[in-house]
Amino acid sequence: MQTFRARSSVVWGWIAVGAGAALALLHLVTVGFSRGTGGFGLGVAAIAVGTAAFLRPRVEAHDDAVVLRNTTHAVSIPFARLGAIETRWSLTLVDDAGRRWGAFAAPAPGAAASMRRPAGEDDASLGGRPSDRPGTASGDAAAMVHDAWEDWRAGHPDGESDAAVERTPDLVGVALAVLAIAGGAWGLFG
Repeated sequence: MQTFRARSSVVWGWIAVGAGAALALLHLVTVGFSRGTGGFGLGVAAIAVGTAAFLRPRVEAHDDAVVLRNTTHAVSIPFARLGAIETRWSLTLVDDAGRRWGAFAAPAPGAAASMRRPAGEDDASLGGRPSDRPGTASGDAAAMVHDAWEDWRAGHPDGESDAAVERTPDLVGVALAVLAIAGGAWGLFG
């Protein structure tokens, strides 16, 4: 199994977790637990958001399927059901029924990053969209999925499979989202 998560997501996730832990701890140390509602609740919310939105989402390429783990759900798409790979706004997988499944973990580059050219390359050598380029989150994730899909096709020339696309809730992600909302409400209104 190969896993992809954008480097920027890991950085932002740990910044949110660290800032949230520092805020909660600093608030508890300065005012005590009995009155530690505002900063503590907001710190817990920052930790939950950093974990749920940045550290947990990922793209997994297994031997026979690709799994998109987003904030509150996961989608497993067998390679036999995969129809296309797109990168316009983020890594988006299109199944054989035409349904589109986006990967929160692999966004396309922003406007500023799209304007930058890698050293030694000009418009003619780039080709495609900026989101297809190696070194971008969507481009690297798409390349990983494409390579795994090609490996699967080499071993399954008929492309047949009874497996179906499955979308399941991610209970840990849902719990973190509820914790973020509760911590934010406690911090703001408690």
